[in-house]
Amino acid sequence: MTSPRSANPKECHQPVVAIVGHIDHGKTTLLDYIRKSAVAAKETGGITQRVSAYEVTHTGAEGERHITFIDTPGHEAFQKMRARAGAAADIAILIVAADDGVKPQTLEAHKAILEAGIPFIVAFTKIDKDTASLDRAKESVMKNGIYLEGLGGDISFVGVSGKTGAGVSELLDLIGLTADLHSITCDATKEVEGIVIESARDPKAGISATVIVRSGTITIGGFAVIGSAMAPLRTLEDFTGAKVTEISCGKPARITGFDSEPKVGSILSIVKTKKEAEKLTDEVRQPTQAKPRGSAIEGGGKRTLVRLALKADTAGSLEALEHELAKISEEGIELHIVSGTVGPISDNDIRPFIGFSPAIVLGFNVKADASAKDLAERQRITIETRAIIYELGDWLKEEIKKFKPEMEEGAISGTAQIIKHFSSSGAKHVVGGKVLTGIIHLKDQVLIHRRGIEVGTGKVVNLQTQRADVGEITEGMEFGAQIESKADIVAGDTVSALFKKT
Repeated sequence: MTSPRSANPKECHQPVVAIVGHIDHGKTTLLDYIRKSAVAAKETGGITQRVSAYEVTHTGAEGERHITFIDTPGHEAFQKMRARAGAAADIAILIVAADDGVKPQTLEAHKAILEAGIPFIVAFTKIDKDTASLDRAKESVMKNGIYLEGLGGDISFVGVSGKTGAGVSELLDLIGLTADLHSITCDATKEVEGIVIESARDPKAGISATVIVRSGTITIGGFAVIGSAMAPLRTLEDFTGAKVTEISCGKPARITGFDSEPKVGSILSIVKTKKEAEKLTDEVRQPTQAKPRGSAIEGGGKRTLVRLALKADTAGSLEALEHELAKISEEGIELHIVSGTVGPISDNDIRPFIGFSPAIVLGFNVKADASAKDLAERQRITIETRAIIYELGDWLKEEIKKFKPEMEEGAISGTAQIIKHFSSSGAKHVVGGKVLTGIIHLKDQVLIHRRGIEVGTGKVVNLQTQRADVGEITEGMEFGAQIESKADIVAGDTVSALFKKT
């Protein structure tokens, strides 16, 4: 008797599964165990970490089944990569460590799953640890609105260990069951469509894209088109790096030879001729204008412009690095990301900075070649590379403090808005306000503006927060103050503190 999964020979029943969750909750350990025990037998190439999709074969109660896994980083900076994985997948595995419970990236991953609208399974990892408590972990997810099967909800779950392999077979069975319940199939005979989950640049192989084939079958010949990027389909690699002649839907594929970097999250299509490919790329190609990217620090006084070039091993890593750096701010410093590209650091990344100071080239998971190092040293341009993304961010936070400008006497060191005028006695006004930018200090000389027009000057003779006397109030804080001024002060006025050298 024919099973429902094989009734239509055109249909592929290989579900694509995204593994998502908080950092250090055992995603990679679990996937490593699955790969070692169930990876389809292929001797060529081996599995590379750059290709973040893997194909396994599981033999369960219903026979042999192929499954594609997408692995995603857990660090907060990689949130866009996780969202893309959800968009490319049929099913998600939400990883929750049994010794730790729900964490910030767990909730973010859950949100991405809901936005993708795909079914998911909760896998409680690290059940082999002495500190693990499955009951406590279940309670943790339930408190966050993830309602488990048998506990008032319909979300399937299983306890697993990536070290001992406990529960892994049950998890793979659950994936197959979920795929069948939700009728997850794709048609291998339809027009090819895929989604790009990663792109990279290699000095020898050139620009490549890792895609999940969502429908149809990719074959050698013709041209691959992804947005404004195109590549002749001369070679095709499976998840192990082995060269193949075709890859059908539900599977990961790697295509090399693009003329520009494909944007991750973009849709892949296949055309027969170069002319057709050029027409498609011309339609989406827009004239680009180089402009600075990054965060600027608001407020008065001098600012130092720090120019940055970003380099990373993949497009997804570059995106994560930009996300991490966007959180950095330092008073008196303006960060401008001049360029962000994939691949090792070369002379081409250094030359645009010649004559500019300060300038920094940041590399994540890449190296600088010897000539780039030599040129940077001669031109006093800093190169810093790290393999851990938050370490690179921490380094930059400290480094830019060196470039803080010294304020000139009379420069604006902080501004505040007067929210309420409480009382006045002679020339002394009791007011409440909020610091908008910079810092307001006790004994600061101030300028008083109303609707942009200067109406007087004064001096801060008392400064309080939460009824306690303080020496300064920083940006975003509310305060009470006594300002000595011959001018009237009313609600809505702006007070600007003047820097004075001591």
